[in-house]
Amino acid sequence: MFRAAPLTHPLLAAYTPLDIEVSIVDEAFETIDLDGDADLVALTCVVPLANRAYALAQKLRERGKTVVCGGPHVSLMPQEAAAYFDAVIIGEGDLLWPQLLQDFRAGCLRKYYRNTRALDPGHIPVPRRDLLNQKRYSILNTVQATRGCPFSCKFCTTRRVYPRFQTRPVKHVVEEIERAAGGPLQRRVIMFWDDNLIGNPLWAEKLFREMALLKKIWFGQCTFNLVKDKALVRLAANSGCRGLFFGLESFNSLSLRNNGKFHNDVRAYEEGIKFLHDSGISVYTGIMLGFDDDEKDIFEITFEHLNRLGVDMVAPRIVVPYPNTPLFNELARDDRLLHRDWSKYDGAHAVFRPRQMTAAELEGGFRWFDRKFHSFRSIASRLWESKTFPWLSLPVNLSKHYWIEKASAEQLPSGQAYPIRAAFTEDF
Repeated sequence: MFRAAPLTHPLLAAYTPLDIEVSIVDEAFETIDLDGDADLVALTCVVPLANRAYALAQKLRERGKTVVCGGPHVSLMPQEAAAYFDAVIIGEGDLLWPQLLQDFRAGCLRKYYRNTRALDPGHIPVPRRDLLNQKRYSILNTVQATRGCPFSCKFCTTRRVYPRFQTRPVKHVVEEIERAAGGPLQRRVIMFWDDNLIGNPLWAEKLFREMALLKKIWFGQCTFNLVKDKALVRLAANSGCRGLFFGLESFNSLSLRNNGKFHNDVRAYEEGIKFLHDSGISVYTGIMLGFDDDEKDIFEITFEHLNRLGVDMVAPRIVVPYPNTPLFNELARDDRLLHRDWSKYDGAHAVFRPRQMTAAELEGGFRWFDRKFHSFRSIASRLWESKTFPWLSLPVNLSKHYWIEKASAEQLPSGQAYPIRAAFTEDF
């Protein structure tokens, strides 16, 4: 199974004093030992796993553990989360984690830890990848070169975690990549864990020029307006880029415009995707279905476009109104939210009343699209059209085909669970 290493806990471990023993548990393939001898447990979770994190915290606290939590959901819903944890970290944890550890040692842990000053990106350390079970990750060296995004889409949570767009010094990013961990293949492959790697194009140009000297293969994420700068695309390809994730989101221009995705131009999709493919860069795109301007034919329209353009990989989802985003607040104001069961806010369930169809029709259309797009026929057609780096796209497509067919046969909802990551500290 394709699996990229987490970044949050290895980074927090790098901020942890050396006299504190730290271990990291990834629930994707490890079992969390509720009865271990840790003094402090730090969890992170996304919105669909909030209920799981709450239940886990309760079990750990019943056993006398101090449990703290951060991550996207906590940053979106700090008051709710605080009821389940001894402390919550809101936003970036770089400056807050060392303070929390100091307070815990002194016996004066606070309930809320919130940033009051900006982080200097030049002070971000190299993550402690030595604490990971390295052999379990297809991509071990995940790197964050930038934080945040200069855009503010109505549905996006990024601004709540990273209120400003920042870039690390190129020199520091290159030095971290030069210190890549793992075996020979793992050290060769880098994944940039950024929301928008080209948020500052001039900075990205400098990075790509330096990356070309390292002879790495790398993947990342950025906005599709990259294709407007063909020179930057060529630099990315020459520096070792073999795949990029873009939030195309929709082929409906109204849906894009009415949700603040002004930087996406549907008219540029075809030429842009072709140029990326011609440059040797595979295209992995996020697609959202069920916007207010989407009619019932959006599923077929989206499939036909993506299939014709030979898009290598797609992460489709039903529109998710994440809590306290502008989209969520708008739907709540209009009394269109069906419930607040966070476990269903996973992109596979309709959690609001759509305008142009019923919730059941939205879920059914999503499942039809997901299964059709990941059918053997579509996979073969798209990858033949793309002819770009099949070593990644073929296994990902076949894996998705397997899980979608399995879910369909067992009548399970589409979508995959996200794992809980936990950091255990002891020996204070």
